[in-house]
Amino acid sequence: MHKTTLPNGIRVITESMPHSNSTSIDLGIDVGSRHEPEPISGVSHFIEHLLFKGTENRPSPIKISETLERTGGILNAATEHESTIYWCKVIATEREKGLELLLDMVQNSLFNPKEIELERHVIIEEINSVNDFPNSRAEAILDELMWKGNSLGRDIAGNKSSVISMSRIDIIDFMKLHYTGNNIVCSVAGKLEHDQIVEIVERFTRSIDPGNKSHFPKISFDQCSPRHRYEYRDTEQVHMSLGFPGVNRQSPDRYPIDLLTAILGEGMSSRLFSELREKRGLVYDIGSEATHFHDTGAIHISAGLKKTEYLETIEVIFQEIERCMSDINQVELAKIKSLFAGRLQLRLEDTKFVSGWNISHELGHGDVLSPKNVLDLVKEVTLDDVIRVAHQY
Repeated sequence: MHKTTLPNGIRVITESMPHSNSTSIDLGIDVGSRHEPEPISGVSHFIEHLLFKGTENRPSPIKISETLERTGGILNAATEHESTIYWCKVIATEREKGLELLLDMVQNSLFNPKEIELERHVIIEEINSVNDFPNSRAEAILDELMWKGNSLGRDIAGNKSSVISMSRIDIIDFMKLHYTGNNIVCSVAGKLEHDQIVEIVERFTRSIDPGNKSHFPKISFDQCSPRHRYEYRDTEQVHMSLGFPGVNRQSPDRYPIDLLTAILGEGMSSRLFSELREKRGLVYDIGSEATHFHDTGAIHISAGLKKTEYLETIEVIFQEIERCMSDINQVELAKIKSLFAGRLQLRLEDTKFVSGWNISHELGHGDVLSPKNVLDLVKEVTLDDVIRVAHQY
């Protein structure tokens, strides 16, 4: 892995995978829904949509998409709480075209008023569609409960009121403030030469100002008793999301918590899946995971429960949570470490995963931890560490 910082602050990270036929490019912006003032919540996601609607060089959505699709390439983007990432995966010979396209989109998008109005309605329908799925709605309610009054508790897409009232000037001003050199990371993985990628990025970004680094608003967490909320839906299952406060990305407890949640709910051999589906037939699907942000985190358990026996199911879930505070052994911990290592190694064959790994670490840590570094940290986690974090969190 190689990294170069350009004079305007843009960070270029590459990883050579010489035997791959593809090249994957991630262009990350260090801004997401956490950075938004409440009146324009959803603006990062709105910008993401609009960047696909045409640039000065490619003045329509079809001109954007056909640039890479004509040779089999894939183009997409995602807005998260703390970052926005535009990405493409192309055959190796098309890497310059992929880079030029993404950099064109973030610099020269038209923000055509007609397209803004059309996309406004598309985003409102996207918000509506999330509410139509009970499992997604349960997750949204959990966020609202856990991060009450904070930006992490808001839907990444915003709400109908903010999306309707957001002006073209609001959108452009927010983008000008955050889409600056010090907030941009370009990560490329595949058949490549580092110096060549740096030269291409520098050539297409000379007009980008360094700007100021985005800063995270402080998150307050003052909950002192359990919170719960429910909505009635006439569905065949009861959908539940359960959460506990967790830790940030830099915390020494990160990997013990990751292993703990994997023991509980990662895969078909996990405790929750085995007990609730295989032994009791109470759920179709259940899982747990940990989320780590810049300064805080969360532990989630989500499930689709049998409607007639959902109370029993919730009781069993809590019994399994209680049991993991004392009843975890070395064999079980070794098994989950092996699962963690094996899945990571399998994913490293994919240029998109490697490019995404490097950019997520650079955006999240300001530095890239190699997969080997992470696996070494996972290996160091002891049984006492896992039991301790089970009690603490």
